[in-house]
Amino acid sequence: QAYLTYSSSVAAGAHSGMEECKFQFGWERWNCPESALQLSTHNRLRSATRETSFVHAISSAGVMYTLTRNCSMGDFESCGCDDSRNGRVGGRGWVWGGCSDNVDFGERISKLFVDALETGHDTRALINLHNNEVGRLAVKATMKRDTHTHGVSGSCSIQTHTHTLAEFREIGKHTHTQYDQAHKLENTHTHMRAGNSADSTHTHTETFHHVHATHTHTLEDSPDYCTNTHTHGHHGTEGRETHTHTKNLSQWEKRSCRRLCTECGLRVEERRTEVVASCNCKFHWCCTVRCEQCRQHTHTHFCTRRDTTAAAPNHIKQRNKGHTH
Repeated sequence: QAYLTYSSSVAAGAHSGMEECKFQFGWERWNCPESALQLSTHNRLRSATRETSFVHAISSAGVMYTLTRNCSMGDFESCGCDDSRNGRVGGRGWVWGGCSDNVDFGERISKLFVDALETGHDTRALINLHNNEVGRLAVKATMKRDTHTHGVSGSCSIQTHTHTLAEFREIGKHTHTQYDQAHKLENTHTHMRAGNSADSTHTHTETFHHVHATHTHTLEDSPDYCTNTHTHGHHGTEGRETHTHTKNLSQWEKRSCRRLCTECGLRVEERRTEVVASCNCKFHWCCTVRCEQCRQHTHTHFCTRRDTTAAAPNHIKQRNKGHTH
């Protein structure tokens, strides 16, 4: 019965997590491909890189977020607002009150669904469970306090506060920060039993007593993602569109051509397209609209392959510094 009640929210939450993943990594070499979520839980192809740590965290956060939000919207009979703090003094001149988002409910149900996907007992399974928890902590860490003022005759002399979810974009940014600060568990760590092999069955949960609770953790170095890597479900950067002079781009996005193409040994190819569209439309009495046909040229940029001697990524070229192209 619980599965039927919450499963649609769990699926929607996982989807929103992956959509946020695509947004956060849209202009990076690894751009959160469709296969990312499947690979993170596939028994034979699971990796434990910084990227899969983010997938675990953001999908777990998405599930918890959606369950909490749907609870507040009254979608579940077994869940209601969190009023456990109501009446407590929270600061000078204000108290907790009203209807706060029930994150404890969202956390509890999301654990039942998301953590149940990890059936292994090795280090990799523990890493994934840890990163799931990082995502749930991100939901809590980004919650905001809403202020409501009221009083006799509109005096606004009383303030009550509720605890509400932030926008999911804020959770995505927060989780991206944890990705940037991800820690790798090394083979030489004294707390690791039987190394950090994915096949180890002797690793105990004590392994993770020392790790930072809010940081994602990895076991493996990430590939460079320049070339097609089937084991990681990534198609490389060849053929990727980049941006140079488009308006309203961040500096990170403006550098996408260099980061996606040049640094991977590819060249930037400009493609021009002519589009014919209606323009200069005028209304004539009565009652027609007449337009001119205008031609507009658009410029797009893509990563394309150089000749065979120049197609290698930068780290490969550096090993052959003596060779002249």
